[in-house]
Amino acid sequence: MNERILRLLPTLGLTVAAALVVVLSLKVRDLNERYSQVFERATRPYPGMFVPTFQATTLTGEPVTVGRSEGEGRQVLFFFTTTCPYCKSSLPAWREITARLDTVRSLPVRVYGVSLDSTAVTRRYVQENRLPFPVLELPERKLAAIYRAQAVPLTVVLDAEGRMIHSRLGEITERAAIDSVLAMVRWKPQPRPDSARPRS
Repeated sequence: MNERILRLLPTLGLTVAAALVVVLSLKVRDLNERYSQVFERATRPYPGMFVPTFQATTLTGEPVTVGRSEGEGRQVLFFFTTTCPYCKSSLPAWREITARLDTVRSLPVRVYGVSLDSTAVTRRYVQENRLPFPVLELPERKLAAIYRAQAVPLTVVLDAEGRMIHSRLGEITERAAIDSVLAMVRWKPQPRPDSARPRS
């Protein structure tokens, strides 16, 4: 009996080791997924994220407060660089979004381009491409990281309090992408139902 048990021990050991390897690989996969989610949350813009308010000046000298609007206003920000081919291919869509938002009367909407390049280069780009919206530069480089705009093109819709209600990283050329930006500008959160129940 003891000899039989001794003969089975290596097999049992291998079985237990194999089971541990499977359990550990599942744990590692779960940790990798969680890390990926945390990394994406820390580096990519997401709805519900609050961004800081900052003062800037457009290329034409107009003072602008980014991250705060009057009433239920909205701000649409187009982050770009002058050398980004995907930014350039998004220009027709950004022009259309701007033209259609100019007709919105139900709430105040302001559209701004935000260049991550120098003033001289940006001025030339704006003139060559006849951008129909005011363009400004970030007063501090760290704001690009705070707004999660290290990668461009980035399209962002902010509510009056500086909360991101929509963001799209990447080229905009499709009708659905244009419509989603326009829809989120007009979107209004539903009021929360009163949690207090009447007493009987």
